[in-house]
Amino acid sequence: MKYAFYRTAVLTVVLLLATAQSFAWGGEGHTLVAQVAFSHMDETTKRNVMKYLDGMTLAEAANWMDAIKSDHANDYMKPWHYIDFEKGATQAADPENIVTVLNRTLKELDHKETLSHDEIKKRILYLFHLIGDLHQPLHVGYPSDKGGNTVQLNFMGSSGTNLHATWDNAIIEYKATSLADVLNSKKYTPEELAAVQKIDVIGWAKQSRGYLKDAYTVKNNKADDRYVDAVYPIIKTQLLDAGIRLAAVLEHYFKTV
Repeated sequence: MKYAFYRTAVLTVVLLLATAQSFAWGGEGHTLVAQVAFSHMDETTKRNVMKYLDGMTLAEAANWMDAIKSDHANDYMKPWHYIDFEKGATQAADPENIVTVLNRTLKELDHKETLSHDEIKKRILYLFHLIGDLHQPLHVGYPSDKGGNTVQLNFMGSSGTNLHATWDNAIIEYKATSLADVLNSKKYTPEELAAVQKIDVIGWAKQSRGYLKDAYTVKNNKADDRYVDAVYPIIKTQLLDAGIRLAAVLEHYFKTV
């Protein structure tokens, strides 16, 4: 009896730790963005990018910037994941933000011949993650509620989450979102696809900001099926556009090396 109790207790702890790790990484959305990107890239670009990733999987590459957050030596990167400004404001709350970092990374890759293998790898990892982050509307949010992090919610009858996490993880996981779901979420004509592929970081940020009002349509702090069904198409389209744009950037810089 004691052994059975001990085994059950250990199993419970292991499951709790595994759950904590998965939620801390919040990896499903970022992995989907990377998978979408690779479904839109030519084989030469794929090979060249993977060469720089040194054996990392797409999921590892897409989530690397979140995985390193536990090391306080990387705290300087925390503002890189978002850009916050209040309604009507024209200037970001923090000048070191996702838009400035992405634009700086692109300029550095314009001269990638001056960068080492490891320096290029790190910039590819920035692109994998931050292009995904920029397409989550609450990463282009309001500083007053920390991009929805202080807006407490009841999600599908369970308390203890917030608006930001609901968009980051909860809805994607609740809907068991697959790559096929994202790829089939919207069909573009060749002309529309070319417009989506245009490399325009500020334009991407404006698109995400435009969906912010939809995120706040939650009523009585309860994210129920009605709310999820209303915003889920936005989430899928944003994941799709992020992947298409990541592919366009990677092809621009790594179709030839």
